[in-house]
This record gives sequence, structure tokens and C-alpha cells, in this order.
Amino acid sequence: MENPFSFSGIVDDPAFCNREKEQAELTRLIKTSQNVLLYSHRRFGKTSLILKVFKQIRGVTPVYIDLYGTTGIPDFIRAALTGISAAEPKIKRLMQLVRETITGFSVNFSLDPVTGLPAAVPQLAPDRKTIPVEQVFRLAEAVSAKKKMAIAFDEFQEVARYGGEPFEKQLRACIQQHENIAYVFAGSQKHLITDMFNNAKRAFFRQAASFPLEKIAPEAYVEWIANLYRRDNRTIDNALIVQVVRRCDGHPACIQEFFHHLWDEKTVSVALIDQLERRIIRRRMAEFAYAWDSLTLNQRRALKLIVFTGGKSLYAVDHLAAFGFRTPSQATAAVDKLIEREFVVKNGVYQLQDPIFKRWLELSQNIGQP
Repeated sequence: MENPFSFSGIVDDPAFCNREKEQAELTRLIKTSQNVLLYSHRRFGKTSLILKVFKQIRGVTPVYIDLYGTTGIPDFIRAALTGISAAEPKIKRLMQLVRETITGFSVNFSLDPVTGLPAAVPQLAPDRKTIPVEQVFRLAEAVSAKKKMAIAFDEFQEVARYGGEPFEKQLRACIQQHENIAYVFAGSQKHLITDMFNNAKRAFFRQAASFPLEKIAPEAYVEWIANLYRRDNRTIDNALIVQVVRRCDGHPACIQEFFHHLWDEKTVSVALIDQLERRIIRRRMAEFAYAWDSLTLNQRRALKLIVFTGGKSLYAVDHLAAFGFRTPSQATAAVDKLIEREFVVKNGVYQLQDPIFKRWLELSQNIGQP
């Protein structure tokens, strides 16, 4: 059996672990044309979940639009129009629909060399001040007239960076009238995307059902990984699976990385896991050093404080004093900046986003001796 674990991109079977409840719930919401706010931390499998559901869903035409790397409204228009046009497989009908719905800019047509599906590519002048984005959604409405659709905008928080409040209002006005389309607004910058949908002053306030993607339960990993080993006529101690899951703080990509390397070993042991952890840390040492050097003194203190306390009781007087903070406000400002820069996340307690970076800190900074 080939190595079933993958940690460097989108994950599909057999590397896709569980998420059965999430698949069922997301499918149900889409089939009833409900808008969904799907968010998670980075590399938690959000995109893989969307594409897994889209691959399996029946009676709904899926459209996936990746907004990562887009820098302005023209980029949004290109990504959205290209994605929506692929939902109409007949190029003659697509050309007719485009002529009926889009008049504010010119469109070229081509066939995707990989999928063979048609693509409508907008031709936008770089100096154009206003772009009729509503026409793209008019096309979506036309395509969905005879079939239910689901449109997923991945990394939707990018919209807030380049469009501002007026653009968010414009998008909401385009989207809220569509009864035959379920929109999935996905994002991995939790503090940004949740503010878009939970802040009463924002255009998308309560415009989608909240769907946080949590960690996978350790027992689900045990069952899944043990089964993969059995399919390869091998066994692995369940306690060793649990140990890897705990070392990775339940982070899916980290767990996949560990077992991707462990898979090629004849036997797995605690010593081997220790050795692998050190090897992974060494490979990323330059990356971690660069990240550490980019932090202010108080941000470094805050990271060490979070690791030392396990993210609990951060602002206790003795903890603050031990790590050089004179006031709670100093620590609060540093922690808030770490969250903004995605070093730290908060799930009841404060945690480092990257469990391997956390382990590097524990080893390199001698944390545990405040």
C-alpha cells in the first residue's frame, strides 16, 4: 500500500480522516440552500472538507472559488466569474447566458485544458474605477435557474482587505436574493472572518449559519490510523497513535506529517517518534528563527508565557512578573498582536497555532524555568 498520509496540500481519500458528522451537516445545509460560515485555523482541513463534500454531493452543482492571494475587486471578479462559468458545461449556453447577463465589461471564452470545462475570463481595464460586480452574480442566478448550486468562497476574509465596507454591502445585496444557491463562506483567519459575520455593524452580520471546524477527536485518529496499518498487514500500538496526536495538539496537518514519515518505518516506538520530532524541528529551524526574530520583546515574552502556562491564567500576577510584564495591559497588547499575526489562537485557552513551533520554543528557550 502506498503511503496514505499527506500534509502538504489538499487531502482526499485515503488520507482524509473522519469528519463524517461535519460532512453530513455541511451537505444538509447546502441541500437546503442555507448559507454557511465555515472557519477553522490554518491547515485544519477546511478546504479538503469543502472539496470532499462537493465531490460526493448529488443534486447540487458545486462551484469552488479560491480568493487566497486576491488583492482587489478585479481579482475577485476574475476568480468568481471563472468559477461560476465552469458550472455551465455547454459553452454555447454559457456564451448565451453571459451575453444576457454581463454588459459592463468584455469576456473571453476558453476551455480549461485540465477539466475540459468552459471558462469565461473577464477583460478588465486596470485603470477602471467602477466594476459592476452584480453582473457576475446575475450570471450565477441565471446558471442556477434550472439547477441548485453551491458556491464556496475560500479565504473569504480577503474581501475585507481590498473592498472595505461599501464592497461588502454590494456583495450582500447581490447574494441575499438567491434562493437556489447555497453560499459557503470559508476562512482560516478566525478573528477576521468571524468579525465579518458577527459584528452588527458589518454587512454580512448573521448572513450565514456558523460552522466552526474543530479538532478531530483522538479516538477517531486511533481508529483511522490503526485501520490503515491493518490494510497494509501491519499493526501499530494505539498508545503510540495517541502520543503523536497529543504532541501535535490534535493539529491535523501535523499528525499527517508525523505519520507520513512513520509509515515507511518497519516498527514505531517512542524513541522513533522522539527522533522524528527532532528531525522535523531541525528542518524548520531557520523558519522558526526568522519568525522569532520578527517579534518584539513583549511578544516573545507573551509566547513563552502561553507555552509555560498552557494558555491558562495568563494574567495571574506571579505569571506576569515571572516573564517580565509590569502590567496586564502590556501582556494583553502583546497577545492580541500575536493573534492578529496568527502565531496564537484562542479556543477557550490560548494556544500556539503551530505545535512544532511550540515544541521548538520549549526546547530552544528552556521554557519551564521562568
